[in-house]
Amino acid sequence: MGMFSERTQVLLTPAQRLRLEQLAKERQVSVGSLIREAVDSYTAVRSRPARQALSDLLELGAPVDDWSVMKDEILRGMTG
Repeated sequence: MGMFSERTQVLLTPAQRLRLEQLAKERQVSVGSLIREAVDSYTAVRSRPARQALSDLLELGAPVDDWSVMKDEILRGMTG
């Protein structure tokens, strides 16, 4: 756990707070820890340079084809 030096107040709905408390209990961590993890996850993806994001996608080795072929495959998967 890192050293914390900034405090931020965030208003949550009762349902959001309850979900965080339940997840924190399941994972045996604090609600604050979950929120910091969520902030890191959200901002890390958005702060990556476009080249790095593209490189990460290419490393997945996902199948790629013409859009019409991929679209047809997606639609077949949704109905099949």
